[in-house]
Amino acid sequence: MRVVLVDPRGETRPYDDALAKALVERGNEVTLVTSAPRVAQPPAPAGVQVRHAFYRVADRLPDGARKLARGLEHPFDLLGLTPSLVRRRPAAVHIQWLPLGAVDRVYWRAIEAALGIPITYTAHDALPNNPSTKRLRRAAKNARAFGRVIVHSRHGRDALVNELGVDSANVHVVPHGALTAYRAVEPVAPAVPDDVPLVAMLGLLRPYKGLEILLDAWPTVRTAIPNAHLLVTGRVLGDPDGAARLERMADEGSGVIADLRFTPTEEFVGAMVRADVVVLPYRRIDQSGVLFAALALGRPLVATRVGGFAEVVKQHGAGLVVPPEDPAALAAALIEVLRDPARREAMAAASRAAADGPFSWDASAEATERVYAG
Repeated sequence: MRVVLVDPRGETRPYDDALAKALVERGNEVTLVTSAPRVAQPPAPAGVQVRHAFYRVADRLPDGARKLARGLEHPFDLLGLTPSLVRRRPAAVHIQWLPLGAVDRVYWRAIEAALGIPITYTAHDALPNNPSTKRLRRAAKNARAFGRVIVHSRHGRDALVNELGVDSANVHVVPHGALTAYRAVEPVAPAVPDDVPLVAMLGLLRPYKGLEILLDAWPTVRTAIPNAHLLVTGRVLGDPDGAARLERMADEGSGVIADLRFTPTEEFVGAMVRADVVVLPYRRIDQSGVLFAALALGRPLVATRVGGFAEVVKQHGAGLVVPPEDPAALAAALIEVLRDPARREAMAAASRAAADGPFSWDASAEATERVYAG
């Protein structure tokens, strides 16, 4: 089967690469159409053709002008895909994101109608993580525009069907695969003492990820386990108050380490494998790439009961799940896991087993092929 994956801004490259690799290993011919990465990325998987067809002009501009220029260039880049789609006639086109909403919907529906190429759309965020009436309306229009829609959890399916009015017959649950490519990365260890218990919160820092809840919980953890350390690493996007509070706590000798910058892959993996527990104190989400990196690297987890987290963490024994917005429950779970090495080992083994079993990329690719086939 000839498949074209489209991720214009490269927002989910680890997902794109892993799915493409698994599809190729199952005998498919896969082309990933995206933009050139602006930060260092692992090489594309063997056998996957990568075309940097988006924002070749806009991404040469300085930061202040790039966003506007991308919006202006996007429709022309879409149109530029048409000749290759006409010439090669893939069996399936799989869209990851719709940066311009209405423009993307019109283009891809026209391609589907004119060329008879079935279009699949993955709603990575079934509901917007920063919801507003406008964002919810756009999410509904995006999901309703396609006859094949993939979500990563039962929670996501229920959200699309019950809250956004998407036809249930069009929505397919295909679990996000564990990001096992991180296992091949040579880790760079964080600047943390070797002999202290470590809790890590990793990834981009956004308001919906609940950093403030974790910081509310941390003094209780530190009182119970005085040598415990908390490492928070990642670039800040839209949570300046949480970042400022984090840095204040780091200066107060509370065992908090703040590393607020884009984290290179080697350092991300190093922090993950050093952590005794990975914490996801999110206020809302469907699924998270950090969660599936933690599974792949066999880490114990403490996560909030939002989106599809419980479907992964609790059901597969990979960690504990607590109510969102509850610092006391979060602190109690972190203390429980940190105090019990045998339980951490069992959770770590369960994480890795889940990554190699139900959340393997071969399983996800097989399920995705069934969606392509209709």
